[in-house]
Parts: sequence; structure tokens; C-alpha cells
Amino acid sequence: MLVTGQVTMAAFLFAFVADTCLVGFLFVSAFLLFHVWLLLRGQTTSDWNAGLAPYHLGWRRNLLELLGTRWRLALLCPLAPSPLPGDGIQFHT
Repeated sequence: MLVTGQVTMAAFLFAFVADTCLVGFLFVSAFLLFHVWLLLRGQTTSDWNAGLAPYHLGWRRNLLELLGTRWRLALLCPLAPSPLPGDGIQFHT
């Protein structure tokens, strides 16, 4: 259509950028949903590949382990202080 003159270069570029943004948004959304699912199961990508779930403590406890004792506030504002329950070396299983 661009070669035959049915569409202007500006319209072609706009459609190209819009389509690229849409595809990128879909990939990033799928990536985000997959990692939220891993977070709620207490897994890493390596654990998921191996079929392991040694740190699965339930979704609420997994959020507490990751985001700290004030996890609800940390979800809304990542800069808010939220002390973690562990020391970062030993983890509950």
C-alpha cells in the first residue's frame, strides 16, 4: 500500500509504531503476569523450570516475605519503608 501510494508515509509510520507498541505491551504484560504468578507461588524461574516449589508458603505469606510486613502499603508505594521478616540469608520452606 505504501509502494502504490494508497497510504502516506506518515500514516504508515504511525501504524508501524502503534503496532510495535501493541506487540511490546502484550509481551510485557505476559511477562508481568507470569512473574506475579511465580511470586504468589514462592518460586523463581529456575524452580518453575525444575518443577520445584520449596518456598511456597501461601500467597499471603509469599507477599509478606517479598514486600515486608507492610506489604499492602508497599504495593501502593514502593518507596514506603516495609521491614522484611527475614535476614535475607535464611528462608522459610
